[in-house]
Amino acid sequence: MPRAGALLAAATLVGYHHLIAAEDAGMGTVLAAAPMLAVGFGLGMIGAPLADLTLGKIAHRHVGSASGLFNTATQLGIALGTALTSVVFFTCISADTRGPAVKTAFADSLWYVIGTLLTMWALMLLLPKQYRTD
Repeated sequence: MPRAGALLAAATLVGYHHLIAAEDAGMGTVLAAAPMLAVGFGLGMIGAPLADLTLGKIAHRHVGSASGLFNTATQLGIALGTALTSVVFFTCISADTRGPAVKTAFADSLWYVIGTLLTMWALMLLLPKQYRTD
């Protein structure tokens, strides 16, 4: 399930990149926001099972600490990913840039997010298989 979520989010962002590149400045809010629902669904398919995969084999006495560490690492990853994507975006434009250059910089920064999602997908192949015992 998490691997499918990573592929769904990456494929949606590839489509979103092409949509941004093809649309003029008149792209409406609904058209701009609609693909983000699929990206959010894909990321949800990653995040929800990841906690179980990560914390499933932790000894009961360490679950509280492990859960705190997991949540901290997740929040740190989100902040770091946002910051690095912003760095990529702002290296393509200057502070006073307007118009099509902003659209191009945004579309180009999506490739880094797509690359990260595909790297996550590949790393998920190394996760141990989960077998149900019930």
